[in-house]
Amino acid sequence: MLTRVALTLAMACAVLLLAGCGSADDPAPDEETSPLPGDPSPAPSPGQGGGGDRALPAEQWTALPEAPQALSEVAAAAFGGQLWTAGGLTAGGDASGAVQIFDPAFATWDAGPELPEPVHHAALVSSGAELYLLGGYVGSGFDTPTAAVHRLDPASGQWALGPSLPDARAAGAAVWDGDRIVYGGGVGGGGPAGEVFALEGERWVTVGALSEPREHLAAAADGQGRVWFLAGRTGGLDTNLGTVDLVEGDAVSRIGEVPTPRGGVAGFWSPGTGACVVGGESPEGTFADVECVDVDGEVLVLPALGQARHGLGAAVVEGIAYAALGGTEPGLSVSGTVEGLRLPASPGS
Repeated sequence: MLTRVALTLAMACAVLLLAGCGSADDPAPDEETSPLPGDPSPAPSPGQGGGGDRALPAEQWTALPEAPQALSEVAAAAFGGQLWTAGGLTAGGDASGAVQIFDPAFATWDAGPELPEPVHHAALVSSGAELYLLGGYVGSGFDTPTAAVHRLDPASGQWALGPSLPDARAAGAAVWDGDRIVYGGGVGGGGPAGEVFALEGERWVTVGALSEPREHLAAAADGQGRVWFLAGRTGGLDTNLGTVDLVEGDAVSRIGEVPTPRGGVAGFWSPGTGACVVGGESPEGTFADVECVDVDGEVLVLPALGQARHGLGAAVVEGIAYAALGGTEPGLSVSGTVEGLRLPASPGS
């Protein structure tokens, strides 16, 4: 009998054959969403927040079954209707090669295909047909960023080497823009990086640079060619930024800021919220804030996480945002916490 993981890989392969490639992170605006466990009510209408920012005060994040392995500095993506997390740091500071998969339909966790090597501060991207693991620190320290890219083939369930990043990167952010993978920022050999790379076919090209080089930032995309890079920091926990850059084609421009500067964040996009940044850390503690921006830089404030965290992963599956794992204290700390939030289907709904 096939396991749920094998079924997921087989279904993803079938989607490739029958429907072509789409972004698993980006549900269609009119797609019917699955209810969160114990909360079948529809999403509320947006209200007005302070300072001109819109807010959704009524909906709250729902606690879900914890992951089997508590980790921080994980990579995450939506794939095959499930939430996948890859790599990370253990409580002892060791890099992990674990892949953990949360199935919203059953509210259960399964183990996925082990990574070729343990890694932390990597990025995980779904093209809708394949998963890509990009960069990160190899091993348990912070001295060896890698340029390696590993691609998961749903047909075989095996990881294989893909086109390496132009330079070694860790603590950067990457996302599928509907046609290509876009990777920006991170830590290279000489500190925070600002270059933005795009994987076009089997070749990486440089499309521009962030307005401020930074690491520990988040990325989100609308699946229609637009990519947001949000927040991050230039060094230590006291160098947090709220900067938001927008990538469209080969153009990179700064469009504004999120209200709360922070690094160690995760990101997601949905039609009703725009690009959102989740969690983070500073010298004073971790953040529960969830703040979003649209293509014009207008800010939408969503309900805060139930558990403040940094180094977490985030993704949207069928209209529900998931925030998974991450450290509850600044620096090395871990959790298995998973929360979900139903998102509005469209602005004003």
